[in-house]
Amino acid sequence: MNECSEPMQPSREIHRADLAYRRRSLWLLAATVLVCAIGLWHWHEWLTTVRDQVVASPPEHARRWLAQAIVVMLLAPVLPLLGWGRGLRHMGAAARAQGRFPPRDWKTYRDVNVLRDRAALDWSRRSERLGRLAQNAAGLLVAAALAVWLWLS
Repeated sequence: MNECSEPMQPSREIHRADLAYRRRSLWLLAATVLVCAIGLWHWHEWLTTVRDQVVASPPEHARRWLAQAIVVMLLAPVLPLLGWGRGLRHMGAAARAQGRFPPRDWKTYRDVNVLRDRAALDWSRRSERLGRLAQNAAGLLVAAALAVWLWLS
């Protein structure tokens, strides 16, 4: 509230959407979903083959296969988490430096209101904190994979 007891108007600055970016991103998402679906289908067939081979092999061989499978499953999300964390931390730092959220050079799917001052600082801190959390999760997954490898090897 200001001196006249009128509510203060929020900033009406708009960060415009980049339609080409949205189109490219949605095509990339569709391609990723398709590749994952095909990968899961082939993975099922591969696991059936592996199961038949492991059942027919000595127990030590089965234990080694199990250790490798668990380690690979733990390591699979590490690179995406590191990339996501890096992007969030970069966005938070840029927003903090510019005093606005989203930063000027970031692309958005839709038009959004620009946040300034305290709201922008809060969002930049949240972005940086979530980025650190994602990178820490990647580190924990690497540590867990190493622990499983040492325990089962």
